[in-house]
Amino acid sequence: MLLYRSNLIGFWVLIAVPFLLSAKSQDVSPTKQAQNEAITNDLKNDVTYGASLIRTRLNAQMQNSAQWLDNLVEQKPSQENIASAKGYLSVGFAPRARDLLNFDNQFKVSLDLPNWEDKISLIIDNDEDEEDRLPFQSISTDQNDNQLNAALNWYMVQRQRLNVEHRIGVSRSNLFAQSRLRFRHTVGNWRFSFTPSIEYYLEDGIGARFYTRADVTLTPNQMLNFSFNSRYIESEPSNRISIGVFHSQTYNSEQAAVIGLWANDNFDGERSYYSSYRWRTQFFENWLFFEVEPFVEFRERHEFADEPGLAIRLIGYYGI
Repeated sequence: MLLYRSNLIGFWVLIAVPFLLSAKSQDVSPTKQAQNEAITNDLKNDVTYGASLIRTRLNAQMQNSAQWLDNLVEQKPSQENIASAKGYLSVGFAPRARDLLNFDNQFKVSLDLPNWEDKISLIIDNDEDEEDRLPFQSISTDQNDNQLNAALNWYMVQRQRLNVEHRIGVSRSNLFAQSRLRFRHTVGNWRFSFTPSIEYYLEDGIGARFYTRADVTLTPNQMLNFSFNSRYIESEPSNRISIGVFHSQTYNSEQAAVIGLWANDNFDGERSYYSSYRWRTQFFENWLFFEVEPFVEFRERHEFADEPGLAIRLIGYYGI
């Protein structure tokens, strides 16, 4: 019990430290403040130069790839129909009690192809676990989700309340096909979304998913989210379910935070519970962000002993 309390105390200390540091930084002498500003400017120049260089190269390469694919249909693209590419690159370190060398590096790029009548897009990423996570969940339940995935999306129906899309590609190291329907509805301050889908994996067999979420606007800057995700696949003995509640708040144009509680269960000894606080701030540029996320997980395989951890990420968005 003493170890349990000490770990939880450490978890909340991690949450409080950024606020204590920010409060303390307001009571400094003019000379010390000038020195801090000089150090900050040097750091900003170094970070933004390196990040901008990488971003420029990524933009050029992704844009050229998108335009090449779009030109397969129309060899003389007009100025109104220019292909585009957008995505993000996240570099992170997420040590936890039983895995101190856990890295959290992800990327995603989406290519929009207007000459295909805006019905086709290509998505490439290294996040196998993306569809299994809840909307505000950033901590992955699978630490081996680092293989390259690619999918071609065909948007069959695109309406305000109803979307129907089909996807074919490579994920989890095998070919798959998926059909998905998404229905959205708004009632007052509540927004509801229901997304059933069926899928087929060449190695894993037939599968199905059902995902639903409900968002309620509390204030102009605060929102509460309830979400549920269920998945069945033929090669596995039981379903997987995830359920969670998240509170998100935007402090200003540069800072936001999410507090979340969620649970995962696949009914074969792999039940787990999570709690996290994720704070994000703009990092010098409007496309570059820094995240700190202390979290605690309780896993059945370890008799629900608390496992504190801390995720630190630098996230850059690119594309047009």
